[in-house]
Amino acid sequence: MAFCSFAKEAGKSLTTSIDNSFFTDYLTEADGEAVKVYLYGLYLCRNNEGEFTLADMAKALFTDEEKLKDCFRYWEEFDAVSITSDDPFIVKYLPLSNYGKPKKFRSGKYDDFNKSIQSLITDRMISTNEYADYISVMEDYNVRPDAMLMIAKYCVDTSGAAVSGRYIINKARKLAMQGITTVEAVEAELSDYNSSSAEVQKVLTAIGIKRKADIDDFNYFSKWTSELMFTPASVIFAAKKFKAKTLQRLDGVLMELYGAKKFSEKEIADYFDKKEEVTALAKEITRKLSVYYEVIQPVVDTYVNPWLSLGYEKDSLLFIADFCFKRRRRTLESMDETLKNLYKQGLVTQSSIASYLKKRGLDEEFIKDIFALTGEDRKPNEWDRKTLAVWREWGFSDEMIKAAAPFAAGKSSPMVYINAILGDWKLKGIFSPDKIPEKPQGKIEKSQLTASTRTYSAEELNSLIDDIENVDF
Repeated sequence: MAFCSFAKEAGKSLTTSIDNSFFTDYLTEADGEAVKVYLYGLYLCRNNEGEFTLADMAKALFTDEEKLKDCFRYWEEFDAVSITSDDPFIVKYLPLSNYGKPKKFRSGKYDDFNKSIQSLITDRMISTNEYADYISVMEDYNVRPDAMLMIAKYCVDTSGAAVSGRYIINKARKLAMQGITTVEAVEAELSDYNSSSAEVQKVLTAIGIKRKADIDDFNYFSKWTSELMFTPASVIFAAKKFKAKTLQRLDGVLMELYGAKKFSEKEIADYFDKKEEVTALAKEITRKLSVYYEVIQPVVDTYVNPWLSLGYEKDSLLFIADFCFKRRRRTLESMDETLKNLYKQGLVTQSSIASYLKKRGLDEEFIKDIFALTGEDRKPNEWDRKTLAVWREWGFSDEMIKAAAPFAAGKSSPMVYINAILGDWKLKGIFSPDKIPEKPQGKIEKSQLTASTRTYSAEELNSLIDDIENVDF
């Protein structure tokens, strides 16, 4: 005892606090005598300065010791107190907030159940808390004791006689949430599991799980075969093909296949082969761009699959990747922008892209020839290329365009001057050299343009990228 304490008279003016949960969760379940005993015991816990025995309490409450013991045993069932000794009789009050809502059952109601479930679980002893958990599930979900015993027996048969109580309780709760609470309903559910147990075991073996199938395994299998309509053989094939290591991962694979409408073994094989090809292509594209992604799947989903859906194939995508790298467009975003510009022009195949570049290369050289005739010393730009395209749309041959170039020699803006000359000729209907009214001095060389080809070697493809300056799709 501490050397300082309240006088007995002062103790009467102190207060004893009571947890509100006692009123909301416990008081409604108890009779008046039990409440009186609990509250007086709580008072003693807070205010007892000396020896106060069970007999003293019985005298104070005008009752006998056995009735007090019965009341404390009642509260022990609610986990409100713990009787730590019968002789001498010692009671420890427990914090109500740690145990939640009290159990709504009386002693003796589940004695037969407790004995039966212990006889099933032979490799360990069931604790008091575990018994309480079983009873809570039965009370909360209205599960019949014989139904709970059937679930427990199934868990013992599939997982062994040392199966954990938490495992049994989780299975029982899941079944109860599906409305399976009677012996008949549990028996019907478990019979489905038993009928497909061999196939479920094959699935577990396929993904490398070395244990007996349990209810969760059967639930997955039922989903795959009944809801998603995969055959057992297809499920096993997908498990082996994808090398799934868990049922959750296999479930994700089968959901992906279901979304892609791939059900047969051949469809699944083709789907995964194609997926592996696309993944390999994504890795090759990122290597060509000299970028690194720790997880490649987002690249596949965001870029490669959309590109393939536009009609681009492996060779054209790799060619574009080479082009982007050499033009310092070394990100997937830049390649995506380049590819979209190509698509707008109808350039999808490697051949069409290469032909386009070939033509651009020839145009580049032709513009340089025009610059030589006018005395201009600079590199062709995009405006020059667009202007050349306009002249050709007007119907002028390359020979006529070169014939106009000497007229612009020495001008401050030769290309603008040529544009004016060709515009005037167009209005006058002058489209051949023999109709030009006034020819400049010097001989006009005929165009030596070469025809574009449809197939290109690797060296030619690389040279197309390397030789063209300032190309912008």
